Amino acid sequence: MKHIIRSLALLLALLTVTLACGCGGEASSGYVFQAQNGTEIRIGALADTVIPKLGNYISMSESASCGGLPGNDRVYVYAGYRVKTTPAEGGDVVCQIELTDDSVKTPEGLYIGMPIADAHKAMGGKGNELAMGSSYTKGGTKLQISVRDGAVFAIAYLEA
Repeated sequence: MKHIIRSLALLLALLTVTLACGCGGEASSGYVFQAQNGTEIRIGALADTVIPKLGNYISMSESASCGGLPGNDRVYVYAGYRVKTTPAEGGDVVCQIELTDDSVKTPEGLYIGMPIADAHKAMGGKGNELAMGSSYTKGGTKLQISVRDGAVFAIAYLEA
């Protein structure tokens, strides 16, 4: 089951990467992800101030930036989540955070595999309904939840 969930989360990641090219250069006042070591990660935060605090990553990949600025988009993989960065004026910024398995929860209590009804309850309602889930916007951050068979199979933080 975890293999299927990871595969579907990867598919969501590939789809949202195409939507998330380019990113503002200011840290969002919206939803905040908290890593297992307590580091808070905001969409739009300077990567140089976040990535070193997260500790050793499992892997890192990079590709030419699709946002129009020189430099590379990077994806840092940690246990339970991924952080995507992209070039912006003033330096690379965090552009996307994806939960990859059920070992990590959002501060709101969301996790991969939870029933969608429980996710909606934790978020205070259904949010903006999407074809395969819901999204919630707070400040400059969108928290996107994808659903399959009545359960959350992907969670991503994006720029609103």
